[in-house]
Amino acid sequence: MSAVDRRIAVIGLTCRFPDADGPEAFWRNLLEGRDSITRVSGPDGVAARGLLDDPEWFDAGYFGISPREARIVNPQARLFLECAVAALEDAGQDPGRISGAVGVYGGGGENAYAQLLRAHRAELPSVSDWEIRVANGPDFLCSRVAHRLGLTGPTVAVQAACATSLVAVHLAVQGLLSGDCDLALAGGVTVRLPTGVGGTDEVGIQAPDGVLRAFDAAASGLVGGDGVGVVVLKRFADAEADGDRVDAVILGSAVNNDGADRMGFTAPGIAGQAAVITRAQRVAGVTPDSCTYVETHGTGTRLGDPVEVAALTKAFRSEGNEGADRPGFCGIGSVKTNIGHTDAAAGVAGLIKTVLALKHGVIPPSLHFTEPNPEIDFGAGPFRVVASAEEWRPEGMPRRAGVSSFSVGGTNAHVVLEQPPAAAAEPAGAPSAGGPYVLPLSAKTPTALEAVTARLADRLRADPGIPLADVAWTLQTGRRELPYRRFALVHDAVDAVRVLAGEEPERLVTAPGAVWPGAGAPEPPGEGPAAAGRLWLTGAAVDWAALHRGRRPRKVALPTYPFERQLFTVGRDARPTAPTPPAPTTTPTPAATGTAAPAPTTVASAAGTSAATGTAAPTPTTTTTPTATGTDATASTPTSAGSPPPAPYADVTPPSAPAPYAGIATDGPPPTYEVVAKLFAEILDLPEVDPDESFFDLGGDSLIATRLVARVRETYPVELAPKELITAPTAEEFAALIEARLDRDRTP
Repeated sequence: MSAVDRRIAVIGLTCRFPDADGPEAFWRNLLEGRDSITRVSGPDGVAARGLLDDPEWFDAGYFGISPREARIVNPQARLFLECAVAALEDAGQDPGRISGAVGVYGGGGENAYAQLLRAHRAELPSVSDWEIRVANGPDFLCSRVAHRLGLTGPTVAVQAACATSLVAVHLAVQGLLSGDCDLALAGGVTVRLPTGVGGTDEVGIQAPDGVLRAFDAAASGLVGGDGVGVVVLKRFADAEADGDRVDAVILGSAVNNDGADRMGFTAPGIAGQAAVITRAQRVAGVTPDSCTYVETHGTGTRLGDPVEVAALTKAFRSEGNEGADRPGFCGIGSVKTNIGHTDAAAGVAGLIKTVLALKHGVIPPSLHFTEPNPEIDFGAGPFRVVASAEEWRPEGMPRRAGVSSFSVGGTNAHVVLEQPPAAAAEPAGAPSAGGPYVLPLSAKTPTALEAVTARLADRLRADPGIPLADVAWTLQTGRRELPYRRFALVHDAVDAVRVLAGEEPERLVTAPGAVWPGAGAPEPPGEGPAAAGRLWLTGAAVDWAALHRGRRPRKVALPTYPFERQLFTVGRDARPTAPTPPAPTTTPTPAATGTAAPAPTTVASAAGTSAATGTAAPTPTTTTTPTATGTDATASTPTSAGSPPPAPYADVTPPSAPAPYAGIATDGPPPTYEVVAKLFAEILDLPEVDPDESFFDLGGDSLIATRLVARVRETYPVELAPKELITAPTAEEFAALIEARLDRDRTP
């Protein structure tokens, strides 16, 4: 990157917001002007909130997290982890193939999950308070992502109230520019618990009718909301050199605080907001009159809205920017009118909305605006509220926008964005045109493999003009290679749809049950592209460029993989369900298609839903997040239709601690392996384990290992240390270690 090029590319993103399980659904809702707030009328007024669909659900198995751990990890952390995977896949970035450091910057909202867990300690007898703290502490939101995805860059947990996620973006930009990392994930998440709309307002800042009317004369307060958003950032010069798809370019950003120059700690300040906007524009090297849209903080409060417009006006008119005095040349809007104020995720929600608007050349409407707030003189300033969708085609200049996020406590953040250069909007896939093209697919389970195949077919059917060379390249280089695999060799998009839809099953090659990655399958005979697919199916890396030149690829190295264990479920009535294919991505290439959509693992959450009161009604739930987008939640309620929520953890209570050798029907002491396997399953909250399954692959960690070894000591008169699980991680190996230690101690 040259010394003068400080541009940062947005190369991928994902989100889950009310009524939207991914960026495409979110964009569709924005264009349609959809109000996604849930409202419940009661005797004291209207309770309202933007709610996510089933935020408790989580695919623990995909990340190697045991059901026991999954239940105690905060739902905010689970959603952020899933969206981190989805965002990387949308960007076509496989963490295992990224040579540089990847940083993670983000934060979450206030959350009562730890308190709920402590209130239900009777149902969680083997969980310590330390484990609850680690599973719920905001400090670990980003480091958990780094650990599970193998990322080695900075992990920075940000806590700046409503400005959290936009501050995280600013810090990620700084990390990229300083060289701390070469790729960065940035975002935020808010899920209020207990879930539901909650009660009516006791403070007076919420809209009494549950409608957020930013900048309107009838504005009477904000409405809360839940959501999560993550963007993938890269230095623009690197993204351009690597041929990444670029959705938007960050030209500059800034963060400051109002200090004491405001009416109170929770009140906004004009000077601070104006200063951060001016600073961001100077860093970006742009003049105010070149910015034709601002995604505002826009809370819909009587005090906040006039202060924000006054600050914008001051910033745009600073230093004699006469061009910024043109009445109404700059549109403003607020995504909070659609989804509510998502607190720690509010800034990234506005950023994602603006990135999509820059990409599509359309400014979505800001809702519920009919008459200007009388305290805002729109006629005398450069701003106008965009109340209906309008094309965004500024004359003689690129589309350029600002995004603001201001917090209680005075932290202010502003980011300046621009549409990407035309050449950077499309990825530069290495395969040449003309085909044939290899479309490899992989997943964690057979069910997921079928779902991801159907989803890719749907994507190509919806957009047959998409460059198939780019599709193939993204699938080959930007996706994790998971255990269940198949490939298709196709000539064009129409041909691909036909093959993927199963119309020519002989051309959709799936790894047979006996040929697992790393199982030592022989190199397939023959020459040409067809021979290269079973190499891939057996775990060997392939020189895809050679493949597309029509030559037989050479075997390069991508590792052995363990046998896929059986899907486990927790709970008597739990049944796994097939995931629903997500809506196709809106990007020029299917950067969010063709990857693993894992079959669900049933876990229980202590966060139930009561729409009217927000009280906890715990219920076992299933989360399925296809890893191609990480945003489609396929709902499956394990109980029969019409039945109430059971008592907390009614059908998922972990087994109580057994007495030594309990539950094994033998004449004498049971075989050591049976006892160890039973302890493995109990500690990890699994129904059973196989002899060769690693304790750590099943979701164990050092804390759980300590607990396991303590249980073994209660059962056998042997001295063991938790670190010995590292050298003997399977139940079979650990049992053998115990036997050897017992034999040694018996020897005179």
